[in-house]
Amino acid sequence: MAKNKIKEEIYKEIQEEMGGELTEITSICESQFEYLEYIMRKGGFDSVRFSYFGRFHVNPNRLKRINHEAFQRRQFQHNNKSGS
Repeated sequence: MAKNKIKEEIYKEIQEEMGGELTEITSICESQFEYLEYIMRKGGFDSVRFSYFGRFHVNPNRLKRINHEAFQRRQFQHNNKSGS
């Protein structure tokens, strides 16, 4: 079942109009967001466009900051291991 009441209401409305199982409708509606999550977790930082929602992409400045922070953490960990 959906995680919030608005989604549940929308899914039930779709079910009333189109028919079908509620689990099937939920799966169809959530699949695009599962795909977006998959692309983001993959780390390719590809752009994804959803009709009526727009384009989802990583801000280049944010990516640069994230990579810099990760590099700094690795450097810090490496220096602490070497110094011990």
